[in-house]
Amino acid sequence: DYDIDGICSTYILYRGLCECGAVVDTAIPHRMHDGYGLNEHLIDMAHEAGTDTVLTCDNGIAAYTQLAYANDLGMTVIVTDHHEVPYEEKDGERAYKVPPAYAVVDPKQEDCTYPFPEICGAVVAYKLVLLLLARHFSKEWQEIMESETGYALLELAAFATIGDVMELKDENRII
Repeated sequence: DYDIDGICSTYILYRGLCECGAVVDTAIPHRMHDGYGLNEHLIDMAHEAGTDTVLTCDNGIAAYTQLAYANDLGMTVIVTDHHEVPYEEKDGERAYKVPPAYAVVDPKQEDCTYPFPEICGAVVAYKLVLLLLARHFSKEWQEIMESETGYALLELAAFATIGDVMELKDENRII
C-alpha cells in the first residue's frame, strides 16, 4: 500500500528479508495508476522480472482474484495484512473468504489466537520479521527485538501505528 502503514511495512519487510540474505525488490502501487492494493498489472511486472514470490504488506486480504492469478503464473504468495477478512453472508452466517495464498498473516482471521488484533500492517510485518530473523540467526525473537535492528524497525512500526490512526490502547500504546 502507498500510505504510511504500507511504506513502513515495506521497509520493515525489505530490511528484514535482506538481513536474512534474500534477494528483495519492492513495488509500491501508484495511487492514480494502480489504485489501492494488489492488481494484475503489478503481478505481471513481478512475473516478467522473474520474481517467484510475492509478499504483500498492509493489503492482500481482499485480493482473492489477484492472488489466484499469481498462483496460476506459478508464483508463491504470502499475505501480511491487518484489515478485516472479506466474507459473504450465507443463511445468516458469515463465510470468510481468505485469499488463496501460501500463507496469510492477519490477526483478524477468524481462527487467529493473537491476543490483540487491532495492530497496523507495519506491526504485523515487524512481528513476522522478528521471527524470521530469530530463525535465521538461531536466536530467540526477544533477543532480535532488543538488537539495533529490532529497535530501528520498532520505531517504524510505532510511526505507522500513529500514522494509520490505530487506537492507542493495549499493545499499540506500548509500541
